[in-house]
Amino acid sequence: MKNESSVYEALHEESAAIPLIDTHEHIRPESTLADRAWSFFDFFEHYVSSDLVSAGMPREALETMRNPDSGLDLEQRWNLIAPYWPFVKTTGYGKAMTEYMGALFGIADINEDTYQELSRRINDARKPGWYRAVLKDKANIECSLVITWPGESVDVDLEFFRAVPILDHYAIPATRAELEALEREAGCTIQTLDQLLAAQEAALDACAAKGIAAVKIFLAYRRTLHFERASKPEAARAFDRIWLSQPQDLAFEDLKPLQDFMTRTLIGRAAERNLPIQIHTGLQEGNGNYIANSNPTLLANVIMEYPDARFDLFHAGYPFTGELASMAKNFANVYADLCWVQAISPHVFKNTLHEWIDTIPANKIFAIGGDSNYVEGAYGHCTLARRLVTEVLAERVAQDAMDHPEALWYAGRILRENAIDFFRLQSRPVQ
Repeated sequence: MKNESSVYEALHEESAAIPLIDTHEHIRPESTLADRAWSFFDFFEHYVSSDLVSAGMPREALETMRNPDSGLDLEQRWNLIAPYWPFVKTTGYGKAMTEYMGALFGIADINEDTYQELSRRINDARKPGWYRAVLKDKANIECSLVITWPGESVDVDLEFFRAVPILDHYAIPATRAELEALEREAGCTIQTLDQLLAAQEAALDACAAKGIAAVKIFLAYRRTLHFERASKPEAARAFDRIWLSQPQDLAFEDLKPLQDFMTRTLIGRAAERNLPIQIHTGLQEGNGNYIANSNPTLLANVIMEYPDARFDLFHAGYPFTGELASMAKNFANVYADLCWVQAISPHVFKNTLHEWIDTIPANKIFAIGGDSNYVEGAYGHCTLARRLVTEVLAERVAQDAMDHPEALWYAGRILRENAIDFFRLQSRPVQ
């Protein structure tokens, strides 16, 4: 058996030179950094905030703590988080935040003695040029696929990003007021199912014309991922009931035929345009979600019925990692994505990657996706994922399950080349 530490050091140095393709982020444009002060407490929009609530922090206190316009000073905001911070520092979320704050701002531990200096350093750093310094110079990320929310522009800074719009909101209006909001967004009348279909197609075409990398389906936060085959007349009847409804009139069973029909239509239209479909599966961010809604096996019928569609299934389906592996192994059009899992649990990430190397063809795994609202989080999560990939491959080389050239080739595939091929990205050659 080879010395694992020496194998790791060699692979780490070589894999660090691979420019990453980051399959999933929520980063806002760099222009949003301007004209405001920043602090440590502005990094609690997601992830660690969920663990704080899970640890017992009242949601009202969380909202006050992370609101820069609450009127509280830094000490008052710290006092709100302090009773719960020790309990979340040990989770994957907390450890990832502590690590990337330390790496970027030189504060090794976040505590009552350091949070003010950390906040000062954050505010000093978040100026124009910060994105290049973090994403390119420090993280060596060539391109990040960034989600754009309904109504947002897909015109992103192509030096850093390619857009992935969420377009499933055309499937989920539940009241006339929501249909009218869609009309305002689409700039057209939506009073029939055919008009809704036309608006969805026009939105997809407008996005495709601007070079999006994929489309995103986000519905596991709202409903089951089992999209049944609904006829157009069934969907039209559901639409008509929505047009005539008042708020809260309709139950999920009333809305489901339209949701299923519109989601399947979006998948088919994306496939016709050769656009991959990214789908949230597994753990939902936040608190109080129904995890059973997001089991990736619920998608099996759609995957079989749309063989020309290409599916990027997110978050390893955690905790359904084995189920997602079986789907990627069985279906040629299913690809397995580890985005975000490194922050949920480094241990789960490594165990899952070991399992996937054994079960899934090497061209069907994406290992890098920070899934953060911030460039700092993208840097931290992607750097962590790169390190965990190297550890897994070093373990295999040490155990003679791979040789060194194969491990380095495998790293290149799951850190970069698979995503370039799948999303049809133009890329620069690795030096």
